[in-house]
Amino acid sequence: MIPSPPPRHRLPHAPGPVAWQDEPGTADRPPGPGFWAVTRHADVLHVLQDPATYSSLSGPAELPSPRRMLSRQDPPQHTRLRDHAARALTPERVERFTTTARGRARALLARALDTARSADGVLDLAAAVSDPYTSLNLADLLGMPPADRRRLPRWTGPHAPEDMTGYARQLIVHRRRYPDDDITTVLAHNARLTSIELEMLVPLLLTTGLAPMRDAAAGGLLALAEHPEAYRKLREGAEQLDVVVEELLRWHPPLLTTRRTAATDTELSGHRVRRGDTVVVFHAAANRDGQVFAAPDRLDLARTPNPHLSLGAGPHLCLGADFARLQLRVLYEEVLRALPALRLAGPVLPSGSGVTNGVVSLPVRAV
Repeated sequence: MIPSPPPRHRLPHAPGPVAWQDEPGTADRPPGPGFWAVTRHADVLHVLQDPATYSSLSGPAELPSPRRMLSRQDPPQHTRLRDHAARALTPERVERFTTTARGRARALLARALDTARSADGVLDLAAAVSDPYTSLNLADLLGMPPADRRRLPRWTGPHAPEDMTGYARQLIVHRRRYPDDDITTVLAHNARLTSIELEMLVPLLLTTGLAPMRDAAAGGLLALAEHPEAYRKLREGAEQLDVVVEELLRWHPPLLTTRRTAATDTELSGHRVRRGDTVVVFHAAANRDGQVFAAPDRLDLARTPNPHLSLGAGPHLCLGADFARLQLRVLYEEVLRALPALRLAGPVLPSGSGVTNGVVSLPVRAV
């Protein structure tokens, strides 16, 4: 298992950018075998871009997981299947989604503001707006029938992969019988994909499009709420929103860590890594690397270039990166339009996960 990292992006007990971390047991967890923590941007990038040395396949110490998932595969099999999914998720299909996303964000905000103003003046921007916004956008993209969308909230839990795989089979059959303009229809009618391969791709799109997108959206809003002057300048049009989206992703990456397994004996920044060792890269730490980012602990909405690693790198670079950026841009535009100020109205509740960077509750004033 990958243990929970400290709440900040640093590892204060790590003596260097690549350091061995022991995993002592706790009251509810036995001791682990330990892992290499990788926190420097250059090293994180190297690990993510070298699947031959740092494999996505499950390591011997990892808890059982669905090996057939695309995220647990390496090239060339991963490359072939990813290419099929990328051809379905075309830029044109993503761009056509703008109107739908904008209408949804606007409606959710209006409903949440009306409810808050008739009560105590506080709305939960995560639970009432960004969470349903991102999950329903994904449901539309994948062609999930409206009656099935009640399943979405539970697919961020520990048993999500098994449940999603079962649902994916049903959705594939449904879209073969009733085709529509969605990703599942395109994949289900691709004669070059086997049933097993389809059952990898559809759950992958659900997994990578649900929790990470939810966490990125709420995390960006939290960053803006914590920086009221930056929010004011943004409302005045002082910054380009596409650039802002990248800085908010850098500041609050949706994934804290990514695990790899050494496929061979190797060396990483002067450290001998043995075959089978777990290597864990820390995205938030890489995004605060002072050798890459000037004033890395300052939110700079005009920062460019911005080579953050929040969406990954290498073969497993986020498949839906364009769709993610579109959703974030539209959501932030609508929040800026609806709220003259973004002020926190209570404690923010994080997810508490050691892997995802989630925000469960984000209370703000309905000004």
